This record gives sequence, C-alpha cells and structure tokens, in this order.
Amino acid sequence: MPQIHQPDQVRRLLQRDPAWAAYALGDLGPSLWPHTAWFQHDDELALILRAYHVPILWASGTLAGLGDEVAVVPRFSVQVRPESLPVLSQHYRTEALKRMWRMRLDRFRPASLAGAERLSAKDLPDVTALYATGETPEFFFGEMLATGVFYGYRDAGQLVAVAGTHIVEPAEGVATIGNVFTHPEYRGRGLSAKVTSAVATDLGRLATVVALNVYQSNEVALRVYERLGFVRHCEFVEGVVERR
Repeated sequence: MPQIHQPDQVRRLLQRDPAWAAYALGDLGPSLWPHTAWFQHDDELALILRAYHVPILWASGTLAGLGDEVAVVPRFSVQVRPESLPVLSQHYRTEALKRMWRMRLDRFRPASLAGAERLSAKDLPDVTALYATGETPEFFFGEMLATGVFYGYRDAGQLVAVAGTHIVEPAEGVATIGNVFTHPEYRGRGLSAKVTSAVATDLGRLATVVALNVYQSNEVALRVYERLGFVRHCEFVEGVVERR
C-alpha cells in the first residue's frame, strides 16, 4: 500500500462516505494530522493514527493490499467494516471484536432540553464521579470538556447524565457524539435523550455530518438515537487486536 501525504488527496477519498469516515475526517485537523499515516490501494484508504497509547487502525473498505507498513504493528485498536475481517484476521486475532452500528443524524427530532446545561473543564470532577458509577467510556479524556461539546443534567446539584463529543472539526464539517452516560439509578427517565439532543443541537451549527457509534446489542440506546433522528448508516467492528 503506497503512503500518501497530501490532505486534499485524503479528503477527496474520505468524502465519498463522510458518515463512515467521520472520525478519519476529524483526524485531518491540525492537532491530529501529524500523528496520522495514510495508505492507499486503488480507491481505498487505511489509516494508522498514533496519537494514543494504542495505535488506531481505520479502513474505508476491505483492507485489500494490506502492506507491511500496517501488518508489522503488534497491537491495534481497530474500527473496520466486516468485509475487512478476512484480510485483518490473516495478521491479527479478531475473535474479541464487537459488532457496532455507525449512525448518522438524518432528520433531527430534538427531545426536551429542559434542565440540560453546557459543561466545561470546571465540571471534570463531577463528570469523573458520574462515570465511576458504571463502566467508564473507553474514549474519554478530561481535555475533551474544553475542546468539545458536552451537556449534563443535574438532580439536586448532582450530575446524573452526560453526553459529549469525541471529535468536533468544523473545517471538515464533521462531529461525532460519544461519552453518553446516565447514572444507573436515573435510567429510564429520558435523560440520555435530553443531553444527547442538547449536544446534537449545538453540533448542527458546527457540522454537516453528525455521527455516533453504538453496540448492535444495545437496543435501548438504539431506540433513543433513532427517536432523535439518527439512522443506521453501516455496520463495523471495533476493539483491540494483537498480531498473530
């Protein structure tokens, strides 16, 4: 796979399916671009992002022509389409990957925003304490509160629901929603819909493509997002793989 170095060339290929490429388009931003390596085979792209403790592998299609530049990496966090698995499994153990939906905002139907409040860096202790009541999101860093869009809901001063973003890149017209969590004792009250709707409302002024990821097995979250106007765009698999 030859490596390409021009953002415009990468952007042209990613824009063929911006909802699936939403995270990759966000990686064209000035903070992440220096940590990227892009490989092209015909009209397909593979991305290695070395911005975190485990490199991330993303591919636009089948990973056809997977080169030594990719296969020599011992451990990846991957987001790839199911059709990539035959090639990926030749080099990596893929048994633990989880089935996901990439969803995109189609026709936004906002929920009530009453009580939703914008969060900032000063709210990090409250957000951390909320996540500690359950399974902490896999991709949350404190600085996201300052650089992204986060909303929360409080009951008697206690933060009990939160939704935010992974990527907001207005220059590329993309944003991705993530880090959605409701305190276990407050579930079933529509709070996830409320705070996610508040985030999506702000993102509508910043991006033309708003996407999110959800486990295929999470029927409750799927129903929440579909009521807000998200649709299932494509299947993919996600998780950490190690070289055989």
